[in-house]
Amino acid sequence: MDFSLERSKEVLSRTPDVLRAMLLGVSDAWTAGDEGPGTWTPYQVVGHLTHIDEVDWIDRTRRILEHGTSQVFEPVDREAGFARFKGMSLDDLLDRFASVRAANLTTLHGLVGVDELSRRGVHPSFGEVTLGQLLATWTVHDLNHVGQIVKTMAKQYTDAIGPWREFLPIVDAP
Repeated sequence: MDFSLERSKEVLSRTPDVLRAMLLGVSDAWTAGDEGPGTWTPYQVVGHLTHIDEVDWIDRTRRILEHGTSQVFEPVDREAGFARFKGMSLDDLLDRFASVRAANLTTLHGLVGVDELSRRGVHPSFGEVTLGQLLATWTVHDLNHVGQIVKTMAKQYTDAIGPWREFLPIVDAP
């Protein structure tokens, strides 16, 4: 499927509601569990998504539109949201994410049309990228992390599912 700004907005606008439906009101046993060393809890994923929404997608969009390839994107600390939101309730963090995302989508609507999608910027690791690639990545980033949350939660019951494990490959997925 080719990139579509409108199709991306369909996903981006729904992510906060998806996360609320999955996580709001569930016990910490679900939201504080991870898959082992070097993995993230569902709570940490929401913190990451919130932080990245606050400092990355719209900032990089503006950088492309204002500076093109004359300025490299600022690197982003992908784990900065862990410390930044530590101690905030998950309910409050989900509300913050929803608020930031709504504001970002309003900004995106005012900044970007299909004519700008081929404009280029410079990523510090990948080199030149297009605005369309950046926005497609934002969309897949959301889907990736929703999947990560689902997988992390499913793995909490790896032993409890007994012989059905052979039919539930999510619990053995890397």
